[in-house]
Amino acid sequence: MRAPDFDDIVGTEGSPEELAELRQVHNLLVSATAPPEPAYRRRRARRPRRAFFVRGWAAAAFGFAAVLASLAGGLAIGRTFGHESDARQAFSRPMHGIGAAATASAVIKVGAEDANGNRTLRMAVSSLPALQKGWYTLYLTEKGEPLVDCGVFRTGVAGSANVSMNAPVDLAEYDGWIVTASVPGQPARVLLTT
Repeated sequence: MRAPDFDDIVGTEGSPEELAELRQVHNLLVSATAPPEPAYRRRRARRPRRAFFVRGWAAAAFGFAAVLASLAGGLAIGRTFGHESDARQAFSRPMHGIGAAATASAVIKVGAEDANGNRTLRMAVSSLPALQKGWYTLYLTEKGEPLVDCGVFRTGVAGSANVSMNAPVDLAEYDGWIVTASVPGQPARVLLTT
């Protein structure tokens, strides 16, 4: 293959000094030969396939171990933060069921307010029947009227749930909490209250 001509690549733009420098670099590149094959490539070609196979399994095992270590670390961190947020719990509010959910109950653990005005909520619910379609919503209320949506959840077959939510408001402005059932095509109904 013929090397490209300098004038075709660079043209005539530039000072005579710049063009002379570029021509010298061009000539060096054109006259260069391919480097010899590295010694490690020649050695690798002679290695039996078994070494490659073993190395592949070793790399896979190392990757698997790294994934397991990451999961274990994540669980440890999650447990640490979980205990920390329990320790920063400001107060809790019990809830009782009404109407069709009279046997249901819940406890809301309210976390301390952070620097941004958020409070984490952990809610443990029991005996609240699972909905075939729809979801439950936790609200902050004023005079029984739902004003601030703190999160949605579902319960399992046994009617229980443990969920984390958020209250990004000043709780002193509200007088209670309710849980409503939201089912498409039906009006929302209150099932739990403080």
